[in-house]
Amino acid sequence: MKTLHTFGFLLLVLIAGCDKVTEEVKTQYSAQIVGFDLNCSTCIVSFPEDSLAIKMLLGESPGNYYQIVNLNKGDFKIGQKLKVEVRNAKDTELNACKTLYASSNYKNLYALDYENYTDLKFNDTLNLAYKDCLYDKNGKCYICLDTVLSDSRCPEGAECIWAGEARALFKIEKYNGSQIYIDLKEGVKDTVAGGYKISFIKLLPYPSVGNQLKPEEYKAWIVIKNS
Repeated sequence: MKTLHTFGFLLLVLIAGCDKVTEEVKTQYSAQIVGFDLNCSTCIVSFPEDSLAIKMLLGESPGNYYQIVNLNKGDFKIGQKLKVEVRNAKDTELNACKTLYASSNYKNLYALDYENYTDLKFNDTLNLAYKDCLYDKNGKCYICLDTVLSDSRCPEGAECIWAGEARALFKIEKYNGSQIYIDLKEGVKDTVAGGYKISFIKLLPYPSVGNQLKPEEYKAWIVIKNS
């Protein structure tokens, strides 16, 4: 799902700001975990900002709650926020517990893709885990850590002639709209992109000798300001 844009296009969208990007992307909706189906151990969600759109697109469900059949209870907690791409679940995708011993009558959805998010607080130092997002309610934009592109920092326990650097790819996505990607080096401050000033303070954990870090282990510390 992730693609890098050409330099010319990236420069254009950075100047234009979040509201003026027009690249088409798949629609994702803002959802919140409100409970679990204890029989099937699957997640029950609401769509607090998109309940009408979901109802029109996928049909009504009691109390505007929906069961997402491929999101498991053990991976989430109550109140957790997601932006999720969903469709109606097919009969072949329903667990046996759901078809034979249903414990709720909520409409069944299937998640094609999702990302966790929390609400953005401007001017605070915030950390973003791999594939997680911050959501600006007023600007209706997500700022996400897409991936760590490189980490050549001198490992702890090693002697290096160069300190090295870390680079990460961040995504700025208009709510239910388009997205841009920006490549930032650890330590850069007030990079203007999509209507924001982004400072990439640090990337943790720091590498060490004999420890090969996986992408999902990283967290980026960032500060976001209105530009």
